This record gives sequence, C-alpha cells and structure tokens, in this order.
Amino acid sequence: MIVQAKNNIRKGAADSMIFCGYTVAIVAIINFVLLNVLDKPYQSYWIWLLMIPMTFINFLIDKKKEKESMVRTHIDKVVWGIWRAFVISVVLLLGTVFALVYIANSWALALVFTPLFLILMGLAQFVTATACRFKPYYYGAYVFWAGVAVCVGSFVVFARADVQFIILALCMVFGFCVPGHIINRKAEQYV
Repeated sequence: MIVQAKNNIRKGAADSMIFCGYTVAIVAIINFVLLNVLDKPYQSYWIWLLMIPMTFINFLIDKKKEKESMVRTHIDKVVWGIWRAFVISVVLLLGTVFALVYIANSWALALVFTPLFLILMGLAQFVTATACRFKPYYYGAYVFWAGVAVCVGSFVVFARADVQFIILALCMVFGFCVPGHIINRKAEQYV
C-alpha cells in the first residue's frame, strides 16, 4: 500500500491545489483594489463569481489527474471527501452570511466570512495532513489559523475590513500554494 501511495504521487500531483490557491489569492487582491477604487465598493464582491469557473476548471484538472493515477488508494478517497465537504461547507457559509446580511440589512456580519473561511481551510488542510502524513500541509493549516488571528487583529488596529483580503491572499499563497509546490517537487523525485 505504501508503494502504491508513493507511485500515486505523480508529476503535477498538486496542480489543482496550486491553481485554486493562486486564483483565490488573485481574486482577493482584485477585491481589495476594487473596494478602494469603485464608487460603490459593495459592488466589488461580484468578482468572487470567478470562483464558479475556477471550480469547473479545477474539477477538470482533478479528473485528468485521476485518470493518470495508477491506483486510487483509500487515502485518496478520504482526501477527496475532506475537500468536497469543505466546498459544501463554504457554500453553506456564504449563503448563511449573505442571507443574514440581507435580513439584518447590515454588512457588519460579512466581517466574519474571511476568518471563518480561514478556519475551515485550516481544518481541511490539517485533516489532509494527518491523512497524508505530509508536514507542509500541517504548516499550511497553521498559516490559515494564524491568518484568523491576524484578520481579527487587523480589524482592531486598522478598523478596516478590506485588509482581510490581503491576509487571505497571503494565507492562500503560503498555506496552500507553497505546500502544493513542495509536493510537486517531491513527485519529481519519485518519477
């Protein structure tokens, strides 16, 4: 089973992870810029609709990699389930936050979205690290959880919510993309 798992680490094993990480980081930075240049800053949140095509592209990347893999191990299935549950949780979180924003007629509730998203990212990354026994994933989880503290602290210090998007971008790069690049480099060694 260990040999199968090692053989299943292939070139580009973390391509979808890297793609998603950079996409979220770029959209977060664009959202930050739009918040500061638009006449109606609340319109900037429409940029997040780019996550819909990103999801489909990521699905295609994953399907291609799945066909190329020699063996689909139990760990692969567990990790797939973790991230599928993460996506469902984020969609429900988004729906809940924006429904409450609409009901309460206050954007103050939207302040919790980025910290809650980072908490869920940290959780999914930590469980993935435990399943895969891959230390950089643990470090990624800690980056996301540290990002939560920085988000809260930044709001206290700057009294501005837009800084959370910069923090989100940094967390995605260092907590998601960097471990992805590390696993791709390790895959080069096995191939």
